[in-house]
Amino acid sequence: MRLVKKNANKILIMNKLSSNSYGSNRSKLNTLINSLGRVEKYDATQVHCCSFAKASDIADGIKVRFSNMAGGYPFSFLGITWKDSETLYLCGEFSDASDKHLSVQKEMQRQTSGFAAKRFVKNKYKRFIRSDFSTFRIQWMLFVVWMKCKDNADFANMLLLLPHNVIIIEDTTKQHSDTKEIWGCTNQALSAKRAEVKKETVRQAKASNPKISKTALKRLVNSETCKVNGIGTFVGQNNLGKILMICRDCLIQGVEPPIDYALLESKDIHIMGKRLTFPTNNTPMSNLHIVA
Repeated sequence: MRLVKKNANKILIMNKLSSNSYGSNRSKLNTLINSLGRVEKYDATQVHCCSFAKASDIADGIKVRFSNMAGGYPFSFLGITWKDSETLYLCGEFSDASDKHLSVQKEMQRQTSGFAAKRFVKNKYKRFIRSDFSTFRIQWMLFVVWMKCKDNADFANMLLLLPHNVIIIEDTTKQHSDTKEIWGCTNQALSAKRAEVKKETVRQAKASNPKISKTALKRLVNSETCKVNGIGTFVGQNNLGKILMICRDCLIQGVEPPIDYALLESKDIHIMGKRLTFPTNNTPMSNLHIVA
């Protein structure tokens, strides 16, 4: 198991790979990078899938709090503490040099969570979202998640605890957004089976303990439904799942992900009043420049 520890606000890879494993892992990493934006079909009966939909989900006995909205994994960027990756990602939607976008970002940053930022701020200012955001949102998401991985050892360790051969998938079956098959995948068969298990679990729990609390029942249902896997086919681009796998593999190899910094640089991104200037010559991200 390769774990990372925090040291001077950085994370350190605890052991190194052999040259042979490095080559094979580098090839795997390139395959993931090249697959971004492509629709996938993952047959859960044939490949080991680790899916997550909410912060309380469990896979392989591990809490998979991989959602961008999951709290508990703050990280620093631009000298600001971000409560979650969702808030910084959303700021990318409002990232031109205008005072309007700056005010939206500040309002988002004041929220208690990314969920609140999306529900109460983004939805209020939707008409002001950058018209070109869809052209760089995947690379921006990769950048944001990598910033969290680099600055929050607990989140990085959670990624590394999973078996390294699993396919990480955001299960967006129950979502209603128009981007649900961009960031994740849907699996109707798995959803239907888990609904059956939920119904039976509730029936049995109430029969054996009519006074069971809502909290205890919810915890029991979550535990039982998360055990249901290996069913159906996940369909979608799964870009968030791929990004998490890219970050995991980069943590293992001790390398920076091949983010398209040239694309991000061309988009003139401003965060909290500062213009981000990205390296365009494959230099490490430590060379990021901030222009006030």
